[in-house]
Amino acid sequence: MYKSIAKPSFKQEAIQEMLELARIYNNSQGITGCLLYYEGIFIQYLEGNQIKVLKLFDKIKEDLRHTQVRLLSHSEVEQREFKEWDMAFENCDGENEHMSFLKLFANDYTEEESIFWGRTSKVTFWKEVSKLINKKSPLKSN
Repeated sequence: MYKSIAKPSFKQEAIQEMLELARIYNNSQGITGCLLYYEGIFIQYLEGNQIKVLKLFDKIKEDLRHTQVRLLSHSEVEQREFKEWDMAFENCDGENEHMSFLKLFANDYTEEESIFWGRTSKVTFWKEVSKLINKKSPLKSN
């Protein structure tokens, strides 16, 4: 799982094009995951064969469309969270029903899961999502 900042020139149309290519690539490599975009910040959770995921992460780090790529978590998991999605995507810009649901889900999930499961990649992902969408710790200030 990582976090990064989109360059200002990386517009919505380009993000959609990237997603289409990423989904094709991920499907061919057996990689699944989720990508969230909020106010110019990406958080991505990737799952799959460790070597393939790390190879993809190396490509992501070199992508000039974003900066400050920071690894947040890396661990083995027993089962995938996003096994049905080559790359789930949510553009969280703007306040709407989806955003309200995401805030509630992220907040509830991190409170309940962290009590039982400690600090797993899954919990780290939702904690980072919660911090981002609730403006508790924006990456831009780091």
